[in-house]
Amino acid sequence: MSINFRKRSLTDGNRALQLFTDRHELTRVFAAYINEEPAAETILSFYGDGGNGKSLLLKFLRTKCCKRFGADIWQKLKTKTAAEVAEDIEFAHSWEFEQVPAILQDFGLAPNGDDQPQDPFYGLLMLRRSLARAATELNYRLRFPLYDFACVWYLKQKNRLTPEKLQEWFPSEEVDLLIEIGNAISGTSWGTIGKAVFGIFDKHLGENFQLYLQQRKLNETDVQEIRRMDAETELINELPRYLAQDLNVAMLQKKAPPRIVLFFDTHEAFWGSQRQQTGILYFQRDEWLRYFLAELELSRGIVAVIAGREAPRWEEADNFPIPQQYIDTQLVSHLSPTDADVYLQRADIRNEELRQSAIAYSSVRENQVHPLLLGLSADVILQAQAQRVTLTAADFPKTAETVDKAKILINRLLKYADREISYAVHALSACRSFNFEIYRLLGTELHFTSSKPAFDILTEFSFVWDVEQLGEDWYRIHDLLRRLNYETNNEITQQAHVVLEQHYRQQGQVAEAIYHANRLDWRRGINEWVEVFEEALRLSRHQQCRSLLEVRSELIINSDFQLGRISQFEGNYYAQLAKYSAAQTEYLEAVAAYNQELSITPDDTATLNNRGVALQNLGELQTQLAQHPQAIQSYTDAITAYNQALTLAPDYIDALNNKGNALAKLGNLQTQLAQHPQAIQSYTDAIAAYDQALRLAPDYINALNNKGNALANLGELQTQLAQHPQAIQSYTDAIAAYDQALRLAPDNNYALNNKGIALQRLGNLQIQLAQHPQAIQSYTNAIAAYDQALRLAPDYIYAFNNKGNALKKLGDLQTQLAQHPQAIQSYTDAIVAYNQALNLAPNYIQILNNKGEALQRLGDLQTQLEHHNQAIQSYQNALKFYNQALNLAPDFTYALNNKGTTLQSWGKLLLQLSQQPEAVNHLQAALAAFNRSFAIAPGDEFVRNWRDELQELLDNLVS
Repeated sequence: MSINFRKRSLTDGNRALQLFTDRHELTRVFAAYINEEPAAETILSFYGDGGNGKSLLLKFLRTKCCKRFGADIWQKLKTKTAAEVAEDIEFAHSWEFEQVPAILQDFGLAPNGDDQPQDPFYGLLMLRRSLARAATELNYRLRFPLYDFACVWYLKQKNRLTPEKLQEWFPSEEVDLLIEIGNAISGTSWGTIGKAVFGIFDKHLGENFQLYLQQRKLNETDVQEIRRMDAETELINELPRYLAQDLNVAMLQKKAPPRIVLFFDTHEAFWGSQRQQTGILYFQRDEWLRYFLAELELSRGIVAVIAGREAPRWEEADNFPIPQQYIDTQLVSHLSPTDADVYLQRADIRNEELRQSAIAYSSVRENQVHPLLLGLSADVILQAQAQRVTLTAADFPKTAETVDKAKILINRLLKYADREISYAVHALSACRSFNFEIYRLLGTELHFTSSKPAFDILTEFSFVWDVEQLGEDWYRIHDLLRRLNYETNNEITQQAHVVLEQHYRQQGQVAEAIYHANRLDWRRGINEWVEVFEEALRLSRHQQCRSLLEVRSELIINSDFQLGRISQFEGNYYAQLAKYSAAQTEYLEAVAAYNQELSITPDDTATLNNRGVALQNLGELQTQLAQHPQAIQSYTDAITAYNQALTLAPDYIDALNNKGNALAKLGNLQTQLAQHPQAIQSYTDAIAAYDQALRLAPDYINALNNKGNALANLGELQTQLAQHPQAIQSYTDAIAAYDQALRLAPDNNYALNNKGIALQRLGNLQIQLAQHPQAIQSYTNAIAAYDQALRLAPDYIYAFNNKGNALKKLGDLQTQLAQHPQAIQSYTDAIVAYNQALNLAPNYIQILNNKGEALQRLGDLQTQLEHHNQAIQSYQNALKFYNQALNLAPDFTYALNNKGTTLQSWGKLLLQLSQQPEAVNHLQAALAAFNRSFAIAPGDEFVRNWRDELQELLDNLVS
């Protein structure tokens, strides 16, 4: 007699199908797709959390529900409840229905030779084989002539066309035809291949082929079109269309089924661990599938069903979008307690009290039972029965209030695993994921058996999950066990965290080490996360930031204050990469967290200070997006928060420094809105706050750096107001502040970058004062400062941007001095610098605008040199980047103004070229841009003057 009492999990394969329950409404929805007339023209999408039973649902529908009833029977079924409909369909008599052919393609299956379900070529071949096989098994016939020819031609171009491959890849009844086509295209002249191929189809398919031609509207030129396509860049991309269109026509043939069902499972597998991708890269992954589905004529009886963790976002795709109205999304959620009880009864668990206890354990929340967790609980009961151990309802306590649910559930889930396995599971619960090497490391350090056979046994248990994203042989303990081991402070798990923290530090995997530090001491882990993230962000080490963000969702954060800190730095990261929506979300979450903390401890100065920082960051973001009223409010609220902190702690130097920052940022916005007196006052107040902080801490680097920023911005405003001596003094004082900071911290890339800005602005003023040699020197020094900052932080976006600005200004001066070759080189170098920044942050609005400016200035110089074609190209490119910025921030006045001046320059060039109608169009577009800008900032006299001068020019041209 076998002594192996261990059984496969109820959650596995056919055993799970035998226990299938609930999903009645989803079954009814699917049945309507099979039976309703006319056929639905939408794709049926099942989505829901992992472990909710989507794959099992597809398997149930495919094996039990692909049944087409007579019209009278279906009309009667429709009047019944969803549960009755599901039951009647599952147990219908064979004479009541026709079986509908159905295929299943699971994108989560690992590639096996040429069976590669996600591949745009082999995946389609799998689909084509499955369709033909499913139809043939039910005495239907589906043919795909043009697709088959396209595949044969593709294989020929790839030197893979052999009779053996055709026999392997295509149904046996099609092989002779395809071999004959292969021979024909290999031995026929270019001009006669179409005729030869059509002759072969006609020979094998007869009158069906003539009908196919009429319905497909094909002729020999379509074959020639395929032959002209490049195999890798064109034909491979069109194969989905050929298969879909052939299927559309096949469904009109005499031997076609009235319905055919295409099930697609595990849609999320296309992305694996790379779901952070956005835009084109994201949608490229499943493009062939989307193209295929978009080309299907669903009204001809084709039923497409797709399952995944998320509903498809296909309407957002640039290529082959599928609008949302053509996708019927259906949520696959948790089980009700009633259906969970049915499941346990089908699993042969007869004790009602025991069933109810298991359901209580498996409940995620009231009236929601997690299917996988229920299966795991059933495993425990059945394993006990197999070992002749009687469990009682007391083994599954009914409420968390009466018994420590966590400890009992862990014990019950692991009770019938041997001691070595249980010990290993507790240790491995510390891992976010593990493989054999990590298992062996923990076994060595914690002294449990860690042989390969023991590992293989461990990974067969239902509470060990595969982690496919990391590749083969990576695993993860069920999240419930991991959570409960942490909550119960399991000693083995804690020891494993100690080992793993040390291991990952030795490996240089700081983010993983921080995760384990957090599990040992949540405050220590959070503080280190913030410290490392802040430093990585300062040095633009974005990959390290991404690694830290990857573990962020699994960190324990037991404080609203700490939650606010983390959200705040996440916002800074997204803002630096110009991911504005994500940044705004994080800043608002930070403010909300600080507000919650202050509702408990209203006089906590650190929370008040951090609330101010989050509001200030939000204000900066709103300024970038030209949301000016909201930005002013955010800055005002930030200053209020700092004042509240300073009322409680007058010598709180961080609050003084941050108050200065908020005032300086407010001054910048007021300058932008031409509110000059208010801006001067804000800068003055900011400098006073920094000075107060420096009196308390003379070597406070941040205050020195920020004081320099405020002085530089004040100098910029004074320059704008023609207060030149005062401006020179402000710039000089700013540079002195940066130098003082750099003496204390020579590698401070922020101070280097800001010193470059001050030098650049000083150069701008020196140009106004006709001090050209001095200006060139200032620009040169500024560029050197940026380069020094970039040597310290090679991905420092702001330094790239500012270097571009300095080069652009240098180019302007060289143009003014008639140093034309040097000017062209400076503009070109500026564009290169902007490109380097945009490679890191493609949606950075200010840099898009600045690159447009450099192109515009280059165009102006080319116009001056009578390089008219090049000038027009530069203007066109400049407008492209302004428009890109305005698509992201429609009220961004800088881009509007620059767009206007570029259009004006282009229009004047067209006047020189005697192209007056086109010139007037460009000038009118420029006027519209100025009007839009002036409506946003009505106090901007520069824009008013530009607008009025342009209007006068247009009036003269039109009159």
